Amino acid sequence: MQQVRVALIGFGGMGSQYAAMIRDGQIDGMVLAGVCCRNAKGQDTLRREYPGVAIYRDVEDTAAHAGDFDAALIVTPHTSHVEIAARMVRAGKHILLDKPAGVYARQVRELVAAARAAGVSFGMIFNNRANPAFAKARELLRAGTVGTPVRAVWVCNTWFRTPAYHKSAPWRSSWAGECGGLLINQSQHYLDLWQWLLGAPDAVYADLSFGRYAPITVDDGVDMQLYYDNGLHGTFISSTGEAPGVNRLEIWGDKGRLCVEDTARLILDENEMSTAEFAAVNQEPYAELPHRCREILVAPNPEMYQTVLRQFCDHLRFGSPMIADGEDGLRAVELTNAAYVSAWQGRKVRLPADDGVYETLLHHKIAEEQSGFLG
Repeated sequence: MQQVRVALIGFGGMGSQYAAMIRDGQIDGMVLAGVCCRNAKGQDTLRREYPGVAIYRDVEDTAAHAGDFDAALIVTPHTSHVEIAARMVRAGKHILLDKPAGVYARQVRELVAAARAAGVSFGMIFNNRANPAFAKARELLRAGTVGTPVRAVWVCNTWFRTPAYHKSAPWRSSWAGECGGLLINQSQHYLDLWQWLLGAPDAVYADLSFGRYAPITVDDGVDMQLYYDNGLHGTFISSTGEAPGVNRLEIWGDKGRLCVEDTARLILDENEMSTAEFAAVNQEPYAELPHRCREILVAPNPEMYQTVLRQFCDHLRFGSPMIADGEDGLRAVELTNAAYVSAWQGRKVRLPADDGVYETLLHHKIAEEQSGFLG
């Protein structure tokens, strides 16, 4: 196709930003065909600022005009993602979905299968993959620069939120409204990046805090251990109640250490030889392995969201890869589901977690919250 006609579903904070990007020509080959917006204020804005762009009153109205667009860009609350995306897939439309892909791994798995069966593309908005520091880190890891990874630690507690944030909408920070907290919301980008860099773990043990920093029922702190059958061990730490926060990922391999700090600085510390080689040739009891530390400079990318849209558009026009697809979205949700089950049951859980167990436990949390038993 020469150009991709997009229907935007959701005209809130991020939706309105995507609409402006497309309208202003920032995404070569993409045009805004219509916007699904249910509230009168948003519709007035669309009539005033987006002349010629169709306005759809709801998802079914959007689907009824499926002949007017090629792809749906879905930027709604995440509890509605799978339902809306599935409706667009049934209409034969390609989909680009905001994070997370959904709440239940089972439903996301079904969506991936439905998109494949329908012959439509399913992309995810994991914009942090367009961050040059993480992209370079992935390149170095795949090239074996630090050897075989043996340990990874990510501390990301830059999500400080006051009680006012949690009260800013009735659905926010609740089991009934969001089906979770820190893990299903803020951490999705980094759970995706973790697996993009290091692959999916085989098992997880999660120690979550619920309402530790604010009067909420859902998770606001996470200490998670990630286990790999190949011997790699990971630790992921996050919080919405600590300040000042840090964002620091460190990966140790048998040939060195790689660090991404504040999502911008890339530090590489290379050993002269692998730890096994050094141990075999050196008999000194306190011998130090020579190494060289340097910072790798990477230029920032101020247009990470635009990059995601451009690559999705080029994928539909030319067949080039998307920055992230539905399988990537599924992996992030599978890890999230398993982490919740682990925390609720106090045990290590192999991935993917049992769908029935997760769904039963989540429904129990929702029922407790609604009855007033929690908090």
